[in-house]
Amino acid sequence: MGDGEVDPEAFLRAVGKRIRILRLTREMTQDELAAAAGISRSFVSLVEHGAKGIDVVRLMRIAAALDVPLPELVQPP
Repeated sequence: MGDGEVDPEAFLRAVGKRIRILRLTREMTQDELAAAAGISRSFVSLVEHGAKGIDVVRLMRIAAALDVPLPELVQPP
């Protein structure tokens, strides 16, 4: 990786970690976040573990469900 480049795997892990921390701070279960965002609980789990890529629309839904601006979820690690 050159200067300014972001490792995709590290980025996914960082986004997943932020989502998990925000969810737990709000005392939400994965099921509650999934329902609020209109996605499956298993997808939430995969994203939180950095094991699954995520499209912008689902990121927007998660950000809305967590009541945070989208940029807060996707800041580079």
